[in-house]
Amino acid sequence: MVGTRSQVLVVGLLAVSAACGSDGDAIAVVGEQRASVEAFQNYVVAVTGEAWQGVSDAVASRLFDQFLDQEVLIAAAARERLAEPRPDVASRSARVRQLVDVLCGPAPPPAEDAVASELEAAGSEPRPARARVRQMLLGSREEAETARRQLDDGADFVELSRRVSRAPNADVGGDLGLLTEGGLSDDLDSVIFSLGEGEISDPVRGPSGYHIFQVLEVVPPGPLARAEREPEVRRRLAEEAARQHAADCVRDLAQEVGVVIVRERLWFDYRGRYAQ
Repeated sequence: MVGTRSQVLVVGLLAVSAACGSDGDAIAVVGEQRASVEAFQNYVVAVTGEAWQGVSDAVASRLFDQFLDQEVLIAAAARERLAEPRPDVASRSARVRQLVDVLCGPAPPPAEDAVASELEAAGSEPRPARARVRQMLLGSREEAETARRQLDDGADFVELSRRVSRAPNADVGGDLGLLTEGGLSDDLDSVIFSLGEGEISDPVRGPSGYHIFQVLEVVPPGPLARAEREPEVRRRLAEEAARQHAADCVRDLAQEVGVVIVRERLWFDYRGRYAQ
């Protein structure tokens, strides 16, 4: 299965695998590698941040599957006698990700019919209005009302922002980007989405002071254009395809190298993928 795969890895992990243990403390045997009870307990602590004794059976089973997946990849790498890799990646998880790339190869791209189906479904989903907005943030109502009068008298919003606003990005005019209706507090949301393009709000009190908003663009509610939806759809489907590709690959490798669980050393009721 892996004879034509690349022979280069990121880290030398065969000699340094923390999962190797003696016959007497093995919780599983994967290929010719013995995974120790202590190694898995350490893995549980590292992943959960809790003592391994307090982890539920369901969580322990899920983590044991993940741990054994890693051991399968390490055993498959040992069988293939893959070359020692660059020494700049030290963590076990990084080594395992590299092994997936080498042993499993690249995931196939999303099928075009799946992309088309997702785009069609997304095209019918409602989307709230959006507005491109910038703001000034003032410390008191008096300061905000003074700034608002200056804007009425023709002051440039960006220039005035640089002089009087307390917003973190005041020097670039307080640009907030594209806001979605319903994404702010009710008070601020109702003010912003009552304005038309180019309009400026009266001072409105917020949690950090008094805001003055200017709406630069209004995008009415409705579905995103296909060109806006497609990059996100392709990214999500590619991530799903990569996860499935890796899972299928590890499953096949597990059948090749062999996985034997030493059940009498498990302290939890294991109901995971390797239970059969």
